[in-house]
Amino acid sequence: MYDFIAQAVDPSKESPVFPSTSVVEIPLGIVLFIILYVFIAKVVVPRFEKLYTERQNRIEGRIDEAESLQAQAQQALENYQEQIHAAQAEAARIRDEARAEGNQVLAEVRAQAKAEADQLIMETRADLETQRVQVKAELGPEVSRIAVELASRVLGESAADVEADARRRGTIDRFLAERG
Repeated sequence: MYDFIAQAVDPSKESPVFPSTSVVEIPLGIVLFIILYVFIAKVVVPRFEKLYTERQNRIEGRIDEAESLQAQAQQALENYQEQIHAAQAEAARIRDEARAEGNQVLAEVRAQAKAEADQLIMETRADLETQRVQVKAELGPEVSRIAVELASRVLGESAADVEADARRRGTIDRFLAERG
């Protein structure tokens, strides 16, 4: 440490900050610097530029590819949504058709049931009319007999006389015809 201070005080010794250089060293340093500069400028920098450009192009290509894939994904999503909407519309159409077909079948079944019920009602009415006529035919003589017997009791005459008189007048027949 004392050497440093001693050198700073003694000007005859060589300065550590500004060492003495020979005349050959400065031009040689400048030439070597220029060679190194040219080598770096002609060889190293173009390679770095080339690598930088390739990397930039790859990154831009990947960005373009990513944007393209994103556009394709968006298109696929839109297609998928269109297919879903189309499928929903088709399902609604099928459901409506099935509902209409069900209503039509129901109407046909109701019409058929009504026709069968009407036919059964007509048959039943015809049977009832036949039975009424039959009952009237079966009960007609019995009603006449009972009417003659009742009239004979009310009038106090014999049943044969009342019946003969009633037949003559057609009273019983008119009575039955009016009730008929």
